[in-house]
Amino acid sequence: MTNEKVRQWICSTMIEVPAAGEATAVRTKGLADKKSLWKSGQTVTIGFLEGSAKLHDRVLKTARRWTDPREGGANLHFDKAPNAESADIRLSFDPGLGSWSRVGTDAKKVGKGKATMNLGWVEESTAEKEFASVVLHEFGHALALLHEHNHPNADLNWNKAAVYADLMAPPNNWDKATIDYNVFNSYPANRVVMSDKPDYVSIMIYTIPEHWLIGQPGVMPSDRLSVGDIEFIRELYS
Repeated sequence: MTNEKVRQWICSTMIEVPAAGEATAVRTKGLADKKSLWKSGQTVTIGFLEGSAKLHDRVLKTARRWTDPREGGANLHFDKAPNAESADIRLSFDPGLGSWSRVGTDAKKVGKGKATMNLGWVEESTAEKEFASVVLHEFGHALALLHEHNHPNADLNWNKAAVYADLMAPPNNWDKATIDYNVFNSYPANRVVMSDKPDYVSIMIYTIPEHWLIGQPGVMPSDRLSVGDIEFIRELYS
């Protein structure tokens, strides 16, 4: 397995187990942390702590696919903040830290001037398919969406020995507990807004190599919003 494939698992966004609550059913496919949703109609400011103006513009244009009425259609507005350090979502581009994002309004818990998202796998020259895949995925997290493979009703038949072997090796170097937490564990049902089944063509799922599964085909990442993504985000932010 190549580092290019394994590195995608560096994006880890498991949420803590809640004290109480009930799951919220929705009609469409998707999974979101219900406590971390922004308010519908809200303007969410985006700040760039580093990177070129050209890179900023490309990221913002791609992120707005979630809110564009011709595509994602979420009833939110992404505006570039005049002061990056006080923006709602603050971006860095450190290649050594992979790509990750705080989930939804959990970004507010991060100290002023510190990154709430890192896009370490994109540059000005990154090919469009990879660029869109990374940026749409991380901004999905910023909108409170979660990884589909951790859906409480996921029916993935994991080959755990193969997953441990790959993710304990470089570049992840994860221990068993970290792998269990980020790959095999499910989100607690009383903390999420979810559909009955996960969306395996969602922008919110990453590569799952075939040898990580038993008797099931592998799962490939996407560079576009799925039908389920669009219906779900519109339902969450109507």
